Amino acid sequence: MKFTIAPADLIMLLKSAGIIRPRKADAFTLSACAARVFVEFKGDVSGVEELVLSEGAVILPAQKFLSVLGTYKNTRFLNIEGGPNGLKIQSFTMSVLAWNPHPEPPAQFHLFPVKDMGVVSAPKADETSTLSLR
Repeated sequence: MKFTIAPADLIMLLKSAGIIRPRKADAFTLSACAARVFVEFKGDVSGVEELVLSEGAVILPAQKFLSVLGTYKNTRFLNIEGGPNGLKIQSFTMSVLAWNPHPEPPAQFHLFPVKDMGVVSAPKADETSTLSLR
């Protein structure tokens, strides 16, 4: 598993899944698959679309992960890489409770095509406005 994520996005995922003040024994699943990063905790799931370079899932101790994540609050993006030997966040490696090299997305996704192409296309020359500075 390998992906890049902003610390603020990861914290939002953790909070959305209910990981706010975990107990020492609490564990959660962090997975990267289907071009998304997911957090699963006690039946609650949160996910966000991110740059996923390889898929996988790890089960981590929640309290320890939050304390490690707190040390990166001034970092713009985190490179996270997980495997059977641990989870690497930037240059720090922590142990994992379990590893799954072939995770399935924890929910069904519906992708809807964009019907208003004006939203995704660049404006035409006559539609652009000019700005004059004095």
